[in-house]
Amino acid sequence: MASTGAFIAADQEIIDYLKYNLRSQMFAKSLQMQLVKGALKRLDMLRTMPELKANLWTIVDALQSGLKERGFDIGTTQSCVTPVYLKGSIPEAMALVKDLRENYGIFCSIVVYPVIPKGIILLRMIPTGSHNLVDVEETLNAFSAIRTRLENGTYKRLSAAVAAAMGE
Repeated sequence: MASTGAFIAADQEIIDYLKYNLRSQMFAKSLQMQLVKGALKRLDMLRTMPELKANLWTIVDALQSGLKERGFDIGTTQSCVTPVYLKGSIPEAMALVKDLRENYGIFCSIVVYPVIPKGIILLRMIPTGSHNLVDVEETLNAFSAIRTRLENGTYKRLSAAVAAAMGE
């Protein structure tokens, strides 16, 4: 049910402190009506269409178990958000996600240093109930391919070529 906005779960003292001290919230407006209507529709769908949730977990389980079977480190996740940990530099990570997006049609978020230790690349995927098992298989094949390219130095060479072309 992702949308715009946020909430804080805390002790009342903390909530009161934040309420009166977060200047950005002093003149906050209510959510836009289309966001409210969309959230209400998604809530209705969750209540009346349990098959959506079941399909989501089928997809998540297939993706996460498939990654593990292929030797990928996905840490210990208990949600739909699927992390994949790889070893590499920030320039390699940038070349890798560009390759995933442009050549494999796969979008994922990237997390690098300083959020995680240097030398680690964290890719985050969020499968949805609208994906299917064919999408999962394509994703698994793409991840196998990008891991090979990462390990054989392809992304290191690509990132070095881009840096050289930019005069760095």
